[in-house]
Amino acid sequence: MTKYPLILLLFTLFVSCETKDNKSYHVGQRSVTFIDKSRDRPLVTEIWYPTHDTLTENDPVNERKVIFKTIKTVPNAKIPQDKFPLLLVSHGTGGNRFSLTWFIEKMVKEGYIAVSVDHYGNSTDNKLPREFVKWWERAIDMQYVLTEVINDQKIGPAIDPSRIGGVGFSLGGYTNIALAGGYVDRSPAKGQKSDQIQRVLPPEFPKMAEEIDFENDSLIVASYNRYKDKVREDRIKAFFVMAPAIGFGFHSDQQTKEITAPIFIVAGEGDTNTPVEYNAVKYNKLIKTSKLHIFEGPVNHYVFLNEATDFGKTVVPELCVDHPDVDRKEIHDRTLELAIEFFGRYL
Repeated sequence: MTKYPLILLLFTLFVSCETKDNKSYHVGQRSVTFIDKSRDRPLVTEIWYPTHDTLTENDPVNERKVIFKTIKTVPNAKIPQDKFPLLLVSHGTGGNRFSLTWFIEKMVKEGYIAVSVDHYGNSTDNKLPREFVKWWERAIDMQYVLTEVINDQKIGPAIDPSRIGGVGFSLGGYTNIALAGGYVDRSPAKGQKSDQIQRVLPPEFPKMAEEIDFENDSLIVASYNRYKDKVREDRIKAFFVMAPAIGFGFHSDQQTKEITAPIFIVAGEGDTNTPVEYNAVKYNKLIKTSKLHIFEGPVNHYVFLNEATDFGKTVVPELCVDHPDVDRKEIHDRTLELAIEFFGRYL
């Protein structure tokens, strides 16, 4: 008499576990290069997406030779027949499309598609001095890639175009504020000496043989005049930015008055690269739709990059080594909690 209820219980547990497994996602990955012919600008792009395909062991990565820890993905995996929200990811100056895989991995497993772009001339393997200061063109990169991805025959049908968000770190944080409708002013603000002090070239800036007058260079000025009023992207509905840069280029709430989308800003109190007073806190004051979370203590700028390997900590400690009181993974985990809650509310 007890045999059948026991079998039924075991069957129920099996079905429950099977259903749970079917709802969990692995990370599919696909690489593509889009060419913005109007600007002669190749945009190397990584598309990360939910998949039920079996995760196979990738070729082992020799972590003695890589700076940051890697994630496991399924290359060119199948994507479920469903509609997913999309996150566009913009790296920091001199970074690359893999700089925020800690963030991307979790969000994909939560059911988001993530598209991460190498900004032309301002990435790890492609450094062109002028592109390091043509900040506004990064927003045009994201607009172009967004259109291409939505129209892509493989990934486009899986995107819910009404649920698109933006994510960025450092200069990528500014990029998202621009996409939201923030207009940067290249000229130093009169009487704002503290802000002018912040107008220094980033440590990632490439060495160059020629001298460039960044205030008056004809190519930089022409680019600014052409694109400064075209940075807003209304298809993106919400923005999550980490340690945003270029606060020195925002002097008035007139530059942010067009922003209507919600923006969540996170930063570290101990940021010596983009000090919060002149960046995260300043943006929060100027943007009516923003919320701000400051990690207290000696939490510095590069804590928002991937976790580092022992090799990375040895060769580039400035990017990989945090204060002894700071646990990079804990900061990542808390940041992800904030992001999941934020995008869950607004997308």
